[in-house]
Amino acid sequence: MPKRARCPHCDGLFNRDMLDGHVQKCREKKRKGDRGISRKRKQSIIVDGNNIAYHLSPARKPLVKNLLLAHNSLTQGGYRPVYIISSALVNSVENLEVLNTFISSVEVMIAPRGTNDDLKIIQVAQERNADIISNDRFLDWIEKYPWLPERLRRYRMTPTGLIVA
Repeated sequence: MPKRARCPHCDGLFNRDMLDGHVQKCREKKRKGDRGISRKRKQSIIVDGNNIAYHLSPARKPLVKNLLLAHNSLTQGGYRPVYIISSALVNSVENLEVLNTFISSVEVMIAPRGTNDDLKIIQVAQERNADIISNDRFLDWIEKYPWLPERLRRYRMTPTGLIVA
């Protein structure tokens, strides 16, 4: 039996090979339905940029493409993403020009060398009272920050973008 997943828009259950097409249709329906309604202020969401960039990377090299796909999906979903990346990611990415363009066009915070980028993510989320998108479970930090599990939002990366669970 093929694996199944839920649509984040209508909560319908679909085979994974059909999910991407369905999600695009749901997004389009939502866009058409929202035209007459005034949009509320976009919700800030903190994104673990390293986790996204390395997600499903075949050679364990960070992929700027993942960050771009995630950004498109999150902004279309009504979020105002804030990306936290480590300085090590900046030095190990292949498409530095594309990454620099991304950094200059969206809100990105670079965790300084020698600091823990997970801690930076947690602190920014706490300051802004925002959820965190990451597949990391932050097990080392749960005791110090008991609110953390409630604000963690897992994701799934597809060829068309990011689906937040």
